[in-house]
Amino acid sequence: MITSKDVRNKRFEKVAFGFKQEEVDEFLAQLEAELDEMERERQEANNKIQILADKVREYMKDEEALKDALLGAQKQGHLVINEATAKAEEIIAAAQAKAAELEDEAVRQHAEAMEKNRQEIAKEKDSLTEARRQVAEFKKNLFDMYKTHLEMISTMPDALDEELETAEEIAAAVAAENEE
Repeated sequence: MITSKDVRNKRFEKVAFGFKQEEVDEFLAQLEAELDEMERERQEANNKIQILADKVREYMKDEEALKDALLGAQKQGHLVINEATAKAEEIIAAAQAKAAELEDEAVRQHAEAMEKNRQEIAKEKDSLTEARRQVAEFKKNLFDMYKTHLEMISTMPDALDEELETAEEIAAAVAAENEE
């Protein structure tokens, strides 16, 4: 590639009937200026390209870091989800076990209460039967006593002397009966 320095340092041999030296020098000066401008623009473009290439490398590193971070976050997310799922399953299993335990305890307490109620009912039935028996016995004794009193009253003599003897007999009979 020809540079502006090459144009500047280039010397031509003078020959007869050639070009005008001033025109050639002027054209070469223009060519040199344009080549300098192009070289400067090329250098600026190369600098920009270098800056852009550095940025691209930096972005590629950042992209790799972002990919790594994203993969790490995904892995961490999966771990958190798995741990949460395991913890939830553990909590559910514990709750189900506790519910089964409470249900068993409630069934056991219900069965105990039912048995206690059955025993109390049986005891109350026995008490009722005993009370009925005692009432029937009391009633029978009361009727027997009334019957005895009525018989005694009906056998009472009409006379006063007989009444005293009979009263003593009645008192003795009642006392004997009470001892029974």
